[in-house]
Amino acid sequence: MLWLKYYFQKPEKGFDPVPKAFAEKYAANECQKLNNEVIEAIKERVPDFKNKTILDLGAGPGQYSIAFAKKGAKVTWHDISRNYLDIAKTKAANESLALNFSLGYLEEAHGKFDIIFNRICWYYCINDIRFAKCIYNLVKENGYGFIIVNNEKYLKEELEKESGLKKMAMKMSYWLNENFNIKFTHVHPSHKKLAKIFARLNFKHLQLEQRGHNTLITFNK
Repeated sequence: MLWLKYYFQKPEKGFDPVPKAFAEKYAANECQKLNNEVIEAIKERVPDFKNKTILDLGAGPGQYSIAFAKKGAKVTWHDISRNYLDIAKTKAANESLALNFSLGYLEEAHGKFDIIFNRICWYYCINDIRFAKCIYNLVKENGYGFIIVNNEKYLKEELEKESGLKKMAMKMSYWLNENFNIKFTHVHPSHKKLAKIFARLNFKHLQLEQRGHNTLITFNK
C-alpha cells in the first residue's frame, strides 16, 4: 500500500521520486505553457492577491508559485521533490521573489492559508478522504480552495495506452480506491467520488465542475 512508502521513503533522507533530468525537462515545458486562465479564474473570487497567503500544494517546478508571488501574494511552495525545490528556488532568485519553501509529502504541509492551490497532483496523495480533510484544515476561515484533479476520463485515456497485466492492475487499483478507499498505486479518483468526499465537509460555497478529463473544485470555507 502507498502508506508504506510514506513511512520508508523520506525526502529528508534523500528520497526524490522525480529524477533530475525529468524535473528539468518538465520545468522547461511547464513554464512555457503556464495557463493564465487558471490565475484569472482565481482572481474572479479573490481579486487582489496582495499580502494573501497562498499554499501551492504539489508545486512542482514552481511556475504558479512564482506567478502568484509576482501579483503580491505571500507564497509557500510545497512539494516532495528536492529537484523541483532546487529549480523553484533558482527561478524565484532570478526573479528577485521571496517565497517560502516546504519539502515533504502532500499530507505533510502545515499552516493556515488564505488560498490553497493544488493542480494535477491529487493522485499522489495516500488517501483521498484524508487528503481532502488535510486541504480543508490548511485553509483559514473564509479562505478559498482551487483544486484541479485528473479524473476517471483521464484514467480512461491512460488505460487505452496500456495492455495486459498492467492494464488489469490499473483497473483493479481504481476499483479498490473507488469502492473501499484503498490505494495500492497512484490512481485517479472519479468525479463522483470527489463530489461525495467534499460534500461531507463544511463550506460556505462549494462547486465541482467536470471539464473533460479534469475536475475543477472551488470552495470558500
